[in-house]
Amino acid sequence: MNTLRNNQKLIFGTLAAVTVLSILLAAGFAALYLSSRDTIPAGTDIQTSAKDTETAGNDGVQTPPDTAELSELRAENDALRTQAESLAAELDAMREAASEAETEYIPDPPIDLDSLYNPGDLTPADPESLSYTFDLNEQLAVIRALEEQMEHSPYIVDPDGKLMLLEDVVFDEDTEILYRAKANTPLDEDGRVQEKEIDYEAMGYRYPTVAVSYRDMERGTAYSYNGDTVFFSASLIKAPYIYTLLHQIAQFNEIKEANPTNDPAVGKTLTQEIWDKYDLERKITVTEDMVEKGSGKIKDMDLSGAGKEFSVLELIEYSIKMSDNTAFRILRNEFGYDYFWQVSRALGVKSVFTSFNNLTADEACLYLAAIYDFAKDYPTEGGVLINLMKNANHQVLITQAVSNPYAVAHKYGWDADSYHDMALVYGDAPFAVCVMTNFDFSVNDDDLNAYIRSLVSEIEKLHQTFYKAIEEQKKHF
Repeated sequence: MNTLRNNQKLIFGTLAAVTVLSILLAAGFAALYLSSRDTIPAGTDIQTSAKDTETAGNDGVQTPPDTAELSELRAENDALRTQAESLAAELDAMREAASEAETEYIPDPPIDLDSLYNPGDLTPADPESLSYTFDLNEQLAVIRALEEQMEHSPYIVDPDGKLMLLEDVVFDEDTEILYRAKANTPLDEDGRVQEKEIDYEAMGYRYPTVAVSYRDMERGTAYSYNGDTVFFSASLIKAPYIYTLLHQIAQFNEIKEANPTNDPAVGKTLTQEIWDKYDLERKITVTEDMVEKGSGKIKDMDLSGAGKEFSVLELIEYSIKMSDNTAFRILRNEFGYDYFWQVSRALGVKSVFTSFNNLTADEACLYLAAIYDFAKDYPTEGGVLINLMKNANHQVLITQAVSNPYAVAHKYGWDADSYHDMALVYGDAPFAVCVMTNFDFSVNDDDLNAYIRSLVSEIEKLHQTFYKAIEEQKKHF
């Protein structure tokens, strides 16, 4: 993503530089022309005619009368100036779009839980008490359908980097169209292919990358497609980091509850710094200079003067529910990364060690599995995270794709060339699913969302083929 952002800056700078250079060159040519045309030999007696006087400006500087050549130069100069203004407007729009990535919110999430401390349906039916049937042919059919959808995405990226529907690609009349043999087609009697298709990649196009990972929470069954492909995670990483922070707080709260006086004679103790710092009710003052661009609502608040106070819990809530960049940055500045690195290493996550914002779909599911276990082991602090994820905004992907949207605890990520969603889906057999793509952030339309939802629907079908509870036994639970 750093490379992408550098490329964006380079594009902005290049466009601006080319525009300014064009204007300067035109102005230079005009100046040279005027200089050579109006040079007066030394000693010439200058007399101002009435006609010349009429062309003099308010400051007394005379403007030479127009000629065809000069009029043409001035017209070109005006055209370049208009072009520069247009490009400047486009650049401003691009900067605004880049800074406002991840700002689409669902103002009223469909789930309105009464309390953050009421995990509710975290405990599934006892998996050992249910019997399941298996149909390998059915599983294979679902997998083939799923992979066909991912291998033949309806989207393509043109040579200019624009994401578009494949069916909308149109070539100019003079474009040389390159072809390749269509896969799995027979040859004719002369050894030539009978069917061919356009070779978009040879013509500078590229297909977007889609990765899907699935993991059953109780039995460990897993499926992965491009699951080890590294993406820029965007705001997806907020859930793993907040999980590690709440995990620390949960452990410290255990010590506080067992030894509320922090007396060494009673049991484990905490330093006063740790006791105070890892308190969900501790207040942190947020000022204007702490605001981060991009998604979130804190950046739009009045933070002038002394700023505004937020509790640690409120900053956690803003980070997960509203994907607030300011809240998330403040939490990372306050609590650091040491425990996050420690937990990530223990889970077997590797990508984050090359860059904090790097992640694979398989690694996202590792974090989700850890969050699932955390909610069972620490129902208070774990319940906070699960219910914040159930209320998290941008509920247009996994939440709408599964059969029970109220059972989804998710976190999305959306930025340039990054459009993802990861979730725990609760039920008789809870599972984790993550979809990561390099679809561009500027293309968030119903067709694209529907395509991603179709992949998640196939994952849920696959999950159901792995574990179909016998209906007669399910009646007892």
